[in-house]
Amino acid sequence: MPHSIEKVLVIGASGLVGGHLVRQLLTEGRTVHCLARDATRVQELADAGCEVTTGDILDPAAVATALESVQAVYICIHTLSPQAHSSSGQNFMDVETAGIQNVINGCRDVGIRRLMYVTSIGVATDARSAWVCGRAQIEQRLFATGLDVTVIRPGMIIGRGGTGFDAVARGARGRAAIVLGRGTQRFRTIAVDDMAYYLAGVLDDPRSFGHHYDVGSDDVMTIGEMIDVAAERLGRRRPVKVHLPGRLLRSAAPLIERATSMPRGAMTGLVDSLQVDMSGDPKPIRLILSRTPQTYRQAIEHALR
Repeated sequence: MPHSIEKVLVIGASGLVGGHLVRQLLTEGRTVHCLARDATRVQELADAGCEVTTGDILDPAAVATALESVQAVYICIHTLSPQAHSSSGQNFMDVETAGIQNVINGCRDVGIRRLMYVTSIGVATDARSAWVCGRAQIEQRLFATGLDVTVIRPGMIIGRGGTGFDAVARGARGRAAIVLGRGTQRFRTIAVDDMAYYLAGVLDDPRSFGHHYDVGSDDVMTIGEMIDVAAERLGRRRPVKVHLPGRLLRSAAPLIERATSMPRGAMTGLVDSLQVDMSGDPKPIRLILSRTPQTYRQAIEHALR
Protein backbone atom coordinates (compact mmCIF):
# COMPACT_ATOMS: atom_id res chain seq x y z
CA MET A 1 0.00 0.00 0.00
CA PRO A 2 1.49 3.42 -0.91
CA HIS A 3 2.50 5.77 1.87
CA SER A 4 0.51 8.97 2.37
CA ILE A 5 3.73 10.70 3.50
CA GLU A 6 6.67 10.20 1.16
CA LYS A 7 9.18 12.92 2.14
CA VAL A 8 10.43 13.13 5.72
CA LEU A 9 12.97 15.23 7.65
CA VAL A 10 14.87 13.65 10.55
CA ILE A 11 16.53 16.05 13.00
CA GLY A 12 19.13 14.19 15.05
CA ALA A 13 20.12 11.62 12.43
CA SER A 14 23.70 11.47 13.73
CA GLY A 15 22.43 9.92 16.97
CA LEU A 16 21.55 6.31 17.71
CA VAL A 17 17.78 6.63 17.32
CA GLY A 18 17.84 9.09 14.43
CA GLY A 19 20.29 6.98 12.44
CA HIS A 20 18.24 3.80 12.81
CA LEU A 21 15.07 5.71 11.97
CA VAL A 22 16.59 7.05 8.74
CA ARG A 23 17.53 3.52 7.68
CA GLN A 24 14.04 2.24 8.54
CA LEU A 25 12.36 4.98 6.50
CA LEU A 26 14.69 4.43 3.53
CA THR A 27 13.91 0.70 3.67
CA GLU A 28 10.22 1.59 3.43
CA GLY A 29 10.92 3.50 0.24
CA ARG A 30 10.46 7.01 1.61
CA THR A 31 12.55 10.03 0.65
CA VAL A 32 14.53 11.07 3.74
CA HIS A 33 16.31 14.34 4.51
CA CYS A 34 18.30 15.11 7.65
CA LEU A 35 19.61 18.21 9.37
CA ALA A 36 23.10 17.65 10.80
CA ARG A 37 25.66 20.00 12.35
CA ASP A 38 28.49 17.85 10.95
CA ALA A 39 27.82 16.19 7.61
CA THR A 40 30.72 13.76 8.09
CA ARG A 41 28.84 12.13 10.98
CA VAL A 42 25.99 11.14 8.66
CA GLN A 43 28.08 10.21 5.62
CA GLU A 44 26.99 6.57 5.86
CA LEU A 45 23.35 7.68 5.77
CA ALA A 46 24.08 9.97 2.81
CA ASP A 47 25.67 7.03 0.99
CA ALA A 48 22.48 5.05 1.66
CA GLY A 49 20.36 7.76 0.00
CA CYS A 50 19.57 10.29 2.73
CA GLU A 51 19.77 13.93 1.62
CA VAL A 52 21.76 16.06 4.10
CA THR A 53 21.36 19.72 5.03
CA THR A 54 24.26 20.99 7.13
CA GLY A 55 23.16 23.23 9.96
CA ASP A 56 22.08 23.59 13.57
CA ILE A 57 18.56 23.41 14.95
CA LEU A 58 19.30 26.75 16.64
CA ASP A 59 19.69 28.41 13.21
CA PRO A 60 16.22 29.31 11.83
CA ALA A 61 17.60 29.66 8.30
CA ALA A 62 19.11 26.16 8.36
CA VAL A 63 15.87 24.73 9.75
CA ALA A 64 13.87 26.50 7.02
CA THR A 65 16.15 25.08 4.33
CA ALA A 66 15.85 21.55 5.73
CA LEU A 67 12.04 21.81 5.82
CA GLU A 68 11.77 22.65 2.12
CA SER A 69 9.77 20.03 0.19
CA VAL A 70 9.19 17.61 3.12
CA GLN A 71 5.81 16.57 4.52
CA ALA A 72 6.71 15.50 8.07
CA VAL A 73 9.39 16.03 10.70
CA TYR A 74 10.97 13.81 13.35
CA ILE A 75 12.86 15.43 16.25
CA CYS A 76 15.29 12.94 17.83
CA ILE A 77 17.72 15.27 19.58
CA HIS A 78 19.51 14.66 22.89
CA THR A 79 20.58 17.92 24.54
CA LEU A 80 22.21 16.23 27.52
CA SER A 81 25.05 15.39 25.14
CA PRO A 82 27.85 17.81 24.15
CA GLN A 83 26.54 20.66 22.01
CA ALA A 84 27.85 22.90 19.27
CA HIS A 85 30.02 25.87 20.15
CA SER A 86 27.14 28.16 19.17
CA SER A 87 25.16 26.92 22.17
CA SER A 88 28.01 26.97 24.69
CA GLY A 89 27.06 28.61 27.97
CA GLN A 90 23.33 28.08 27.41
CA ASN A 91 21.19 26.01 29.74
CA PHE A 92 20.63 22.61 28.13
CA MET A 93 16.84 22.88 28.12
CA ASP A 94 17.06 26.36 26.61
CA VAL A 95 18.93 24.78 23.69
CA GLU A 96 16.22 22.20 23.10
CA THR A 97 13.33 24.63 23.63
CA ALA A 98 14.76 27.24 21.25
CA GLY A 99 15.56 24.65 18.60
CA ILE A 100 12.12 23.09 18.69
CA GLN A 101 10.47 26.51 18.50
CA ASN A 102 12.45 27.07 15.30
CA VAL A 103 10.99 23.82 13.95
CA ILE A 104 7.45 24.80 14.96
CA ASN A 105 7.82 28.19 13.28
CA GLY A 106 9.29 26.61 10.16
CA CYS A 107 6.48 24.05 9.91
CA ARG A 108 3.88 26.79 10.16
CA ASP A 109 5.64 28.88 7.51
CA VAL A 110 5.56 26.11 4.89
CA GLY A 111 2.37 24.31 5.95
CA ILE A 112 3.84 21.10 7.39
CA ARG A 113 1.40 19.52 9.85
CA ARG A 114 2.98 16.18 10.83
CA LEU A 115 5.58 16.25 13.62
CA MET A 116 6.98 13.53 15.90
CA TYR A 117 9.15 14.10 18.95
CA VAL A 118 11.19 11.65 21.05
CA THR A 119 11.30 12.25 24.81
CA SER A 120 11.50 9.62 27.55
CA ILE A 121 9.34 7.44 29.75
CA GLY A 122 8.68 9.25 33.01
CA VAL A 123 8.59 12.86 31.80
CA ALA A 124 6.34 14.99 34.01
CA THR A 125 5.85 18.71 34.56
CA ASP A 126 6.17 18.34 38.34
CA ALA A 127 9.43 16.34 38.24
CA ARG A 128 12.43 17.54 40.23
CA SER A 129 14.77 16.98 37.29
CA ALA A 130 14.98 19.98 34.95
CA TRP A 131 15.49 17.55 32.05
CA VAL A 132 12.43 15.43 32.83
CA CYS A 133 10.27 18.47 33.60
CA GLY A 134 11.56 20.50 30.66
CA ARG A 135 10.81 17.81 28.11
CA ALA A 136 7.29 17.43 29.50
CA GLN A 137 6.81 21.17 29.02
CA ILE A 138 8.02 20.90 25.41
CA GLU A 139 5.54 18.09 24.84
CA GLN A 140 2.76 20.38 26.05
CA ARG A 141 4.01 23.20 23.82
CA LEU A 142 3.97 20.91 20.80
CA PHE A 143 0.47 19.58 21.50
CA ALA A 144 -0.76 23.19 21.87
CA THR A 145 0.43 24.12 18.35
CA GLY A 146 -2.54 22.48 16.65
CA LEU A 147 -0.16 20.43 14.48
CA ASP A 148 -0.56 16.65 14.10
CA VAL A 149 1.91 15.77 16.87
CA THR A 150 2.86 12.36 18.23
CA VAL A 151 5.34 11.93 21.09
CA ILE A 152 7.23 8.67 21.57
CA ARG A 153 8.63 8.04 25.06
CA PRO A 154 11.21 5.24 25.15
CA GLY A 155 12.78 3.58 28.15
CA MET A 156 16.46 2.60 28.14
CA ILE A 157 17.39 2.22 24.46
CA ILE A 158 19.56 -0.82 23.82
CA GLY A 159 21.92 -0.32 20.89
CA ARG A 160 25.59 0.34 20.32
CA GLY A 161 26.27 4.07 20.42
CA GLY A 162 23.54 4.81 22.96
CA THR A 163 24.76 6.64 26.06
CA GLY A 164 23.00 4.31 28.51
CA PHE A 165 23.81 1.10 26.67
CA ASP A 166 27.47 2.01 26.20
CA ALA A 167 27.75 2.59 29.97
CA VAL A 168 26.19 -0.85 30.56
CA ALA A 169 28.58 -2.49 28.09
CA ARG A 170 31.64 -0.82 29.64
CA GLY A 171 30.57 -1.95 33.09
CA ALA A 172 29.98 -5.52 31.90
CA ARG A 173 33.50 -5.77 30.47
CA GLY A 174 35.29 -4.70 33.64
CA ARG A 175 35.90 -6.10 37.09
CA ALA A 176 34.09 -3.08 38.56
CA ALA A 177 31.18 -1.13 37.10
CA ILE A 178 30.42 2.50 37.86
CA VAL A 179 26.74 3.10 38.73
CA LEU A 180 25.35 6.60 39.18
CA GLY A 181 23.40 7.03 42.40
CA ARG A 182 22.05 4.18 44.50
CA GLY A 183 21.26 2.02 41.48
CA THR A 184 17.63 1.43 42.52
CA GLN A 185 16.08 3.19 39.51
CA ARG A 186 14.31 0.77 37.18
CA PHE A 187 14.11 1.15 33.40
CA ARG A 188 11.87 -0.42 30.81
CA THR A 189 14.19 -1.48 28.00
CA ILE A 190 13.70 -1.22 24.25
CA ALA A 191 15.87 -2.43 21.38
CA VAL A 192 16.81 0.41 19.03
CA ASP A 193 15.33 -1.52 16.08
CA ASP A 194 11.98 -1.64 17.89
CA MET A 195 12.28 2.07 18.63
CA ALA A 196 12.71 2.79 14.91
CA TYR A 197 9.75 0.51 14.14
CA TYR A 198 7.44 2.47 16.45
CA LEU A 199 8.60 5.84 15.13
CA ALA A 200 8.11 4.83 11.51
CA GLY A 201 4.87 3.04 12.34
CA VAL A 202 3.02 6.08 13.66
CA LEU A 203 3.96 8.32 10.73
CA ASP A 204 0.88 7.67 8.59
CA ASP A 205 -1.51 6.70 11.38
CA PRO A 206 -3.99 9.48 12.35
CA ARG A 207 -4.94 7.53 15.47
CA SER A 208 -1.64 8.63 16.95
CA PHE A 209 -2.21 12.37 16.41
CA GLY A 210 -2.28 14.32 19.67
CA HIS A 211 -1.02 11.41 21.80
CA HIS A 212 2.13 10.39 23.64
CA TYR A 213 3.15 6.74 23.92
CA ASP A 214 5.51 4.88 26.24
CA VAL A 215 7.43 2.26 24.26
CA GLY A 216 9.46 -0.69 25.47
CA SER A 217 9.67 -4.40 26.06
CA ASP A 218 8.16 -6.25 29.01
CA ASP A 219 11.52 -6.14 30.84
CA VAL A 220 11.98 -3.57 33.62
CA MET A 221 15.43 -3.69 35.22
CA THR A 222 17.99 -1.74 37.22
CA ILE A 223 21.29 -0.72 35.64
CA GLY A 224 23.05 -3.31 37.82
CA GLU A 225 20.78 -6.07 36.52
CA MET A 226 21.40 -4.97 32.93
CA ILE A 227 25.16 -5.02 33.51
CA ASP A 228 25.03 -8.52 34.99
CA VAL A 229 23.07 -9.91 32.03
CA ALA A 230 25.50 -8.26 29.61
CA ALA A 231 28.47 -9.70 31.52
CA GLU A 232 26.90 -13.16 31.34
CA ARG A 233 26.43 -12.75 27.59
CA LEU A 234 30.13 -11.81 27.28
CA GLY A 235 31.17 -14.83 29.32
CA ARG A 236 32.47 -12.69 32.19
CA ARG A 237 31.89 -12.66 35.91
CA ARG A 238 29.47 -10.16 37.35
CA PRO A 239 31.44 -6.99 38.15
CA VAL A 240 31.48 -5.28 41.51
CA LYS A 241 29.18 -2.24 41.45
CA VAL A 242 30.78 1.06 42.52
CA HIS A 243 28.07 3.61 43.30
CA LEU A 244 28.73 7.34 42.88
CA PRO A 245 26.46 9.25 45.30
CA GLY A 246 24.07 11.72 43.73
CA ARG A 247 25.18 14.43 46.17
CA LEU A 248 28.79 14.09 45.00
CA LEU A 249 27.80 14.15 41.33
CA ARG A 250 25.61 17.19 41.82
CA SER A 251 28.39 19.15 43.54
CA ALA A 252 30.83 18.23 40.76
CA ALA A 253 28.31 18.90 37.97
CA PRO A 254 29.70 22.29 36.77
CA LEU A 255 33.22 20.85 36.50
CA ILE A 256 31.97 17.75 34.64
CA GLU A 257 29.99 19.92 32.23
CA ARG A 258 32.99 22.08 31.39
CA ALA A 259 35.30 19.10 31.01
CA THR A 260 32.91 17.22 28.68
CA SER A 261 31.37 20.19 26.79
CA MET A 262 27.92 19.33 28.13
CA PRO A 263 25.47 22.26 28.18
CA ARG A 264 25.06 24.14 31.45
CA GLY A 265 22.81 22.28 33.88
CA ALA A 266 22.85 19.01 31.94
CA MET A 267 24.73 16.97 34.56
CA THR A 268 22.48 18.16 37.38
CA GLY A 269 19.44 17.36 35.25
CA LEU A 270 20.80 13.87 34.64
CA VAL A 271 21.53 13.25 38.32
CA ASP A 272 18.09 14.47 39.38
CA SER A 273 16.48 12.16 36.80
CA LEU A 274 17.86 9.16 38.73
CA GLN A 275 14.85 9.53 41.04
CA VAL A 276 12.31 9.17 38.20
CA ASP A 277 10.34 5.98 37.55
CA MET A 278 11.25 4.83 34.04
CA SER A 279 8.89 1.86 33.70
CA GLY A 280 5.86 3.44 32.01
CA ASP A 281 3.03 1.59 30.27
CA PRO A 282 3.71 0.27 26.75
CA LYS A 283 0.24 -1.27 26.22
CA PRO A 284 -1.51 1.67 24.46
CA ILE A 285 0.83 1.80 21.46
CA ARG A 286 0.64 -1.96 21.04
CA LEU A 287 -3.05 -1.53 20.19
CA ILE A 288 -2.04 0.16 16.93
CA LEU A 289 1.44 -1.34 16.35
CA SER A 290 1.33 -4.98 17.35
CA ARG A 291 4.87 -6.27 16.75
CA THR A 292 6.23 -8.00 19.87
CA PRO A 293 9.28 -6.05 21.12
CA GLN A 294 12.56 -7.86 21.70
CA THR A 295 13.37 -8.87 25.24
CA TYR A 296 16.35 -7.28 26.95
CA ARG A 297 18.38 -10.47 26.47
CA GLN A 298 17.57 -10.52 22.74
CA ALA A 299 18.41 -6.84 22.39
CA ILE A 300 21.66 -7.11 24.33
CA GLU A 301 22.84 -10.11 22.33
CA HIS A 302 22.26 -8.23 19.09
CA ALA A 303 23.96 -5.06 20.37
CA LEU A 304 27.02 -6.88 21.74
CA ARG A 305 27.46 -9.08 18.68
